Amino acid sequence: MMATLEDLTKKYDVDALELGYTKHYYDILDKDRYNMTKVLEIGVETGRSHRMWLEYFENATVYGFDIFEYGVDEFNRLQEGNPYLDRSVMFKGDQANTDDLKRFISENGGDFDMIIDDGGHTMEQMQVSLNYLWDELKSGGLYVIEDLHSCSGEWPHLYGYEVIKSGDTLTTDLLYSMENNDETITETNYISKERLSDIKRQVKWCRTKIGVDTYTNPKGYTYKWPTMLAFIRKL
Repeated sequence: MMATLEDLTKKYDVDALELGYTKHYYDILDKDRYNMTKVLEIGVETGRSHRMWLEYFENATVYGFDIFEYGVDEFNRLQEGNPYLDRSVMFKGDQANTDDLKRFISENGGDFDMIIDDGGHTMEQMQVSLNYLWDELKSGGLYVIEDLHSCSGEWPHLYGYEVIKSGDTLTTDLLYSMENNDETITETNYISKERLSDIKRQVKWCRTKIGVDTYTNPKGYTYKWPTMLAFIRKL
């Protein structure tokens, strides 16, 4: 019997279960689990979730995109003994840098079944990546953005860096506009009006999901917003 996603989050010590994401991933992904052949994960860090996705999507090549701020050596150490490395491709780059995104696509191609943005969670990073990578998602593919509670303004208390610049459109507001198929958001600092209109025309559905109502980080700070993620299905 194949391991469930919940089993794998525990096996690899991935925070998706703690954050309340696993149940939503299961509802949307499980029926397509064995049909996935090309998956991109933005935000690899030390590779725990990367190993989880490699084992979960047993027929897929899983691409990792990360700045490897925490060290490539630590990442490589954690991959020792991983039986799925023949289906793993790593790329060092900045998700807010379109030159890096272009280079990644040039080297690895597009046509992804699924793209997961679990990167730095700034408005710029999330929206630049969506803007550029949307065309690299195949028809019927799934685009996922995790940790949307970064839009609450409390993120610096959790991770020590700002994620919202002056004048930024909150990514949650952008996604609510997609989900409700309205024109409350027509452009952002990182996605032009024409481009956003084009993206919205290709959205089959968009669903924002609550993970858990409260979350306390290892330092003892309790978030006042619930944890959130979003799924966008392309036509």
